Amino acid sequence: MKKFYSLLVVAILATTTMFAQGFGASLDYAMWDGVMIENSDATESPSGSTILSVNYTHNLSEKMDLVGSVGYGMGFGVLPMKADLNYGITNKLSANLGMGLYMISDSTYTANAVGVAEEGSTEVVEGSTNEFGMNLGLSYQLTSALSLGFNYNMIKSGDYDFNGMQFGLAYSFGGKSSDTEETKE
Repeated sequence: MKKFYSLLVVAILATTTMFAQGFGASLDYAMWDGVMIENSDATESPSGSTILSVNYTHNLSEKMDLVGSVGYGMGFGVLPMKADLNYGITNKLSANLGMGLYMISDSTYTANAVGVAEEGSTEVVEGSTNEFGMNLGLSYQLTSALSLGFNYNMIKSGDYDFNGMQFGLAYSFGGKSSDTEETKE
C-alpha cells in the first residue's frame, strides 16, 4: 500500500510541475439576475456569488488559447464548469467565447426551476438544476501573471430566464511562455 501512495504522490508532483505553465486560479464576483430569482419567496436569498475557480490554458495558436475552468460559488450556490476560446486582440486585451455547465444548488433556483409537462398530462415534471449556457467576455492582462476579466453568462432564456455578469481577478502560476522568451532577448 505504501508503494501505491508513493507512486500517487510522484505522479501528482510530476504532472503539476510539467504543466505548471498553464495552470491558474481566479476569484470572481457574479451578479445573477432573471425571473428565477425575482419570483423567489425567499427575499433574503443572495443574488450574487463569490466564485473561486481553477483553470488550465492550452495554447492553440499564436493568438488563440483554449481555457478550461472549474469553480465553486459561495453565496448563490453555483458550480460552473466552462470551456472558452480566448482570442488575443492585442498583447494586453483578449476576448473570450465559450460554453459551460452550471450546476446550481441554491434553494431559490431549485424552487423556481419548473419543468414543462406534455400537453394533457397531469404529472409534474421537475426542472433540472444542471443548466448548459454560453458566456462571452473580455480580459485585460495587468502583468505576466495577473489579469482582470469580465464575463456575461447566458444560462437560460424564455419564461424562466437566468443570466449573470461576472467580474474577477485571475492569477497564472507560470505566466505566459511568450513573456519569458521576450525577457531573455
